[in-house]
Amino acid sequence: MKSPALVLVGTPIGNLDDISLRATKELKTADAICCEDTRRTGKLLAHLQCEPRPPLIVVNEHTEREQCSSIISKINNGKRLVMVTDAGMPAISDPGEFIVRQVAEAGLPIEVIPGPSAGITALVGSGIPSRRYLFEGFLPRKGAGRSNRLLEISNSPHTVIIYESPRRISKTLKDLVQYLGESRRAVIARELTKIHEEYIRGTLGELVEVLSVKELRGEIVIILEGASKRQEVTSEEILYALNEGKKQGMTTRDAVREVATDTGVSKRKVYELYLSSMRN
Repeated sequence: MKSPALVLVGTPIGNLDDISLRATKELKTADAICCEDTRRTGKLLAHLQCEPRPPLIVVNEHTEREQCSSIISKINNGKRLVMVTDAGMPAISDPGEFIVRQVAEAGLPIEVIPGPSAGITALVGSGIPSRRYLFEGFLPRKGAGRSNRLLEISNSPHTVIIYESPRRISKTLKDLVQYLGESRRAVIARELTKIHEEYIRGTLGELVEVLSVKELRGEIVIILEGASKRQEVTSEEILYALNEGKKQGMTTRDAVREVATDTGVSKRKVYELYLSSMRN
């Protein structure tokens, strides 16, 4: 007999044969399936020959909150609901986090059937240190939120995982160069588990050059090497070096360039620290 629960199921990120046996069983026997896109999930169910197909409930970024009470009610009434997203694990840069939190607060059972994750897949194949890593997902698209996040990333000693779309990958790489410098190692992983899977390795500066003559398609993951010890200088040290340079008669521009060269910190970051100090 099926026990009532919310079951989070990881689904393939490209190759449909990556679905697990447990995931297949749950999808075939669910009382209902919560999904982002009925067409995408329908394709997976057809591949698995799920007949009869369980009812599908659309749960995406626009409907997650309004569907939540109905989902909790169904579980309370003894139903076993599976939740999937278009690809990968629910709640990882995808819908699911809000509903999981609400179901947990309602004291109802939650089960997780692990599956593929684009970020972890890219990290494993990148060749960049994987012992400690920071998952950023999609960066804010603009404004202070984006600047602050890039500044945090520039200081992180850990490998960083970023998701990006083909339309914005060039801009994001250029922004990363501004904050992290050209020499930081990085890997672009795209179309993972698909026919045209590709890893492009190099420094950020080299990757910007690659994308100036090559158009990328498909889902993209960026793996960034963490900041080296040389780059782990404090804001106070940077400002002290700037002030020393200016005392020696340097222009602000020349002082920023010299400090950036000496510390390995990007000119953009050094200049922003300078501006911030002037405002305080």
